[in-house]
Amino acid sequence: MIKLLVIILPVFLAATFSAHADPAITLSVDDVRSPVLNAKGIQASLTGPKASLLEVQLGEVAVQRKVWRDLRFSCHKFQVADGLIRCDEGVLRLASSAPLPVSFRFSSRHKTLDIKIRTASNEGSEDWRLSVQWGKPIWEGMLTIANGGAARIAEFVPIGEKEILPTPVTGKGKINGAIKLHGDAGGLAGIEADLAVDGLSFSDASGLHAGEDISGQINAKAQREGSEKAPLWKWQADASWPRGEVFWQPLYFAGQGQRLSASGELNENIIRILDGKLVLSGIGEVDLSGVIERPANTVRDFDLSADNLELSMLFSRVLKPFFVNTPFAELKAAGHAGIKWRYRNSAHELLHINLRDVSVEDERERFAFRGVNARIPWEVQGADKIHEPTKADIHIQGSELGRIPIGQLHIPLVMDGLNFNIPRLTMPVLDGELTLENFSASPQADGKLQGWRWQFSGGLSPVSMQKLTEALGTQPMQGTLSGEIPVVSYNGSTVEVQGALLFKVFDGTVLLWNLKVLDPFGPAASLMADVDMRNLDLDLLTGTFSFGKIQGRVDVAVHDLELFNWKPVKFDASLMSSPGNYPRRISQAAVQNISSLGGFGAAAAIQRSFLHFFDDFGYSKIGWSCSLRNGTCRMGGIESEPLQHGYLIVKGGGIPAITVIGYNREVDWWELVSRLQRITHPDAKPVFQ
Repeated sequence: MIKLLVIILPVFLAATFSAHADPAITLSVDDVRSPVLNAKGIQASLTGPKASLLEVQLGEVAVQRKVWRDLRFSCHKFQVADGLIRCDEGVLRLASSAPLPVSFRFSSRHKTLDIKIRTASNEGSEDWRLSVQWGKPIWEGMLTIANGGAARIAEFVPIGEKEILPTPVTGKGKINGAIKLHGDAGGLAGIEADLAVDGLSFSDASGLHAGEDISGQINAKAQREGSEKAPLWKWQADASWPRGEVFWQPLYFAGQGQRLSASGELNENIIRILDGKLVLSGIGEVDLSGVIERPANTVRDFDLSADNLELSMLFSRVLKPFFVNTPFAELKAAGHAGIKWRYRNSAHELLHINLRDVSVEDERERFAFRGVNARIPWEVQGADKIHEPTKADIHIQGSELGRIPIGQLHIPLVMDGLNFNIPRLTMPVLDGELTLENFSASPQADGKLQGWRWQFSGGLSPVSMQKLTEALGTQPMQGTLSGEIPVVSYNGSTVEVQGALLFKVFDGTVLLWNLKVLDPFGPAASLMADVDMRNLDLDLLTGTFSFGKIQGRVDVAVHDLELFNWKPVKFDASLMSSPGNYPRRISQAAVQNISSLGGFGAAAAIQRSFLHFFDDFGYSKIGWSCSLRNGTCRMGGIESEPLQHGYLIVKGGGIPAITVIGYNREVDWWELVSRLQRITHPDAKPVFQ
């Protein structure tokens, strides 16, 4: 409102210097333009006894991108005497707000102008006062505010996509303080502000920006230097924020003593921050500098450095909101970090990170890293510099992948710009080692994090199955697990194995091929694969579970396997006796449990009277299959032995021999899983009939 009055006053002042009787004077101006303000449709009139009634109308006034229409100012006690022009009871009416009581005094003799706006409400009085004094060659002014409404300031905040606040903006709160100005013939030459805000609240229509009960102190000053045509402003500012809450999508901050101090330069092309310091309560101190290009307000250059940031608060308050809907959305971190970042000509040039006793854990227990100490000096060399890769020094005391513990690690990471490589990494896993070789990662053409590619190969030395199952919290198993890992690659959305994964377990081999995982780090990953297991020792396999003992060997095939959210939705599985000569015996408990898998109606083809006389039986072949579709398992048996009714699961052989037949071909998948869980439970006992 003050800027509007400064434009209005010259209009009616010029019209009143000669008014002494009872004239009726009217002045019309079509258009007034200045770098700060444009006005259209100006009309001013003086009427009444001794020209005591002043009325001014403005069709349109524009300040920056803010536009007011149909403004009216009237004064019923307008006086001109001895070089003094005064209005004690003026009213300024804006179409969008309530009328404002305005009074002013203008002295041509003393070269002063004093404007007051004072309103009263249930929250108390609100006072705005602008005092200006001028001479040659300088002028001075002061705006003092007592309990000023923050909503009035919000009316002048520029709006739009690249401006300070979105539109529309509503606000409340009080402002107290003073703003000093001085200038010369070239215009404004300096400004100094000392303001305090209390109870400040604001919001926008989108709900993405809001503040509540904010208090703070702002001290700033700026001085114009340079020529009149190309002025350069030197500025410095200090702001503190002891109380209040702000949500600025996606960040949320509570005022707890944060402070920002900075100094720099400003002209029509750039805003330069020469020396800035940001103090974040509970996090640490950050030094910053940079260049912002105007009028687009884009960052061209930036430098940021900090020595001792507290990661727990930094991650939860600042970083974590940016990880929503990413694989890192449920991370938590602790420890301390130092950082140095350099950004030049709108591109990242340097990022040095030092980590001290850091831990990073996934709240979904997918992974955890503890005791991380690292020095990571990432740089991108310019075309005019000798290009040399940099090496990171990363030590991890302990970590977990799922529930599997990993021993101490030293990661020899080589960084060549945005290309990252690890020639060889050995990871202690329980009593064995997982080796990764030729790991490489680089961004795709768009350069976004989700568009990165990586690949590696490696191998697993023998790991005790007993130790592994104990770590996973599953049924204990015997034997060892080892294998070779071919090239594994990731293209930003899919993990794919180029070749076959070969493992040795239960004295047999497991071949995993056509392996592909879609959205592996998302909330609902999908897996596709084919699995072939050859010559598995049934004695080792069944001895692991409370299933009953079976001697022999089997081949297992699981083809067209599909998992969604790590749960099976489709596959064609079969289990058949391996070819060759080996002992083939099956216990009574195993017979009963195999019979129960066939569903109601499955039976052991043996005279019931002999069951109690033998601990185990001979067999010549075992066969079972399951085709899973739409949650239903369609089961079958030994294909070479078709039966008129049912299907053959165990074909007898030797003395005594036993045959097991299944009659129920379709079983709900989760019912079948439930049966397996019951019969393999350590406390499960067979029931003999």
